[in-house]
Amino acid sequence: MSFTVFPSMHLADGQNMHLVQGGVVAEPERTDPLETALWFQEQGAQWIHILVLDAWGYRFDPDEISRLIDGLAVSVQLSCGPAVTDDTSLARALSTGCARLNLGTVALADTHWCAEAIAHHPDRIGITLPVRPTPRGPRLAHSGRAEDGGDLWALLDRFDRAGCPRYAVTDVTREGAMTGPNLDLIDDVCARTDTQIVAAGGIATLDDLRAVAALAPHGVDGAIIGHALYTGAFTLPQALTATTTT
Repeated sequence: MSFTVFPSMHLADGQNMHLVQGGVVAEPERTDPLETALWFQEQGAQWIHILVLDAWGYRFDPDEISRLIDGLAVSVQLSCGPAVTDDTSLARALSTGCARLNLGTVALADTHWCAEAIAHHPDRIGITLPVRPTPRGPRLAHSGRAEDGGDLWALLDRFDRAGCPRYAVTDVTREGAMTGPNLDLIDDVCARTDTQIVAAGGIATLDDLRAVAALAPHGVDGAIIGHALYTGAFTLPQALTATTTT
């Protein structure tokens, strides 16, 4: 089974930023999105994950994203939170040229609409699942907000029935924190669904990445990596080699 490494970019008003445990932090060096994306491309990236931080009060500009994607020779997985909630905004997001679009938790309030979007674009639409572990079990965390988004397992069941082809699963308490991935969460999600999963949050070492890649037989077909690449904890070529040989 193939495993994809997604170097991650978080965009806010034309700048490359970071998410750290639910907050937005400026990227001190690689601030230009196109230069950053080309840097990843030159290191061998086949995909880049772009999250537009519209949930934190920044605007979603599809023309800006289109210009960025047009300058690349790699595929792009795009997530843009509450900017996509209806047919019009969905069409604008898909028109950017992204190969995949992940719908955010704000859109999930309308299960019927999300199911129709998946049915019309089965190869391009996935669902972002930002998760906050709690004593009550894993709960969805609305992107950029503190509110509880509901029970993870109930939503997973609904979108499995809708035929969702892919989930991007993040433990938001570990995002950007370099504390290691929540392997128990990822393993539990794998046990609950046959849908492919892209894992994110907390990957800090090559051993962390190998541990995530080792779940490929259970349905994990990729990992999103941000802070570790920007801080030099390891390089993208090292990440690609580590997951190719896993």
